[in-house]
Amino acid sequence: GSQLAIATGLEALGITGERKGGIDVRDWRTGRRIALLAMENVREATFSPDGSRLVGGQLDGKAIVWSTEDWQTVGSPLAGHSGFVLKAAFSPDGRTLATSGADGTVILWDVASGERIGSALPGEENRWVSTAFSPDGRHLFAVHDNGRAVRWEVDPATWSRHACVLAGGGL
Repeated sequence: GSQLAIATGLEALGITGERKGGIDVRDWRTGRRIALLAMENVREATFSPDGSRLVGGQLDGKAIVWSTEDWQTVGSPLAGHSGFVLKAAFSPDGRTLATSGADGTVILWDVASGERIGSALPGEENRWVSTAFSPDGRHLFAVHDNGRAVRWEVDPATWSRHACVLAGGGL
């Protein structure tokens, strides 16, 4: 099976199996298993910046969020991609999650509620896409497998200023 190790704090994340099995969370110093999270067809996994959440992306287009306090799922699976989840990225403050998929879409989620923030951002149909937030959290970068990159404004203050400009005055 394949293995992916990502160290964060005292824990390391291992994805076990060949897109099957689940997520094997271990203490990176001792190798002791902390949790084995059942997940079908794992494609992606990442911790939130503060380490309180772990999100895993699946081949069925859903992302699952776990609490690292008790290793229980948080809310319902985040469903929205018609292709598998290629990448999950938390904003630097940990309040927003971006998932991107093999269907060319990027979806923003509110981590606290599990609700989709708006609709899927326009992508390139049938183009794989990966995402990353800027260090200040004001932008989200989407990079497609054809090399095309898009910078999205995700700061609500920027949206408000742009809406005022488009409206020709104060909103």
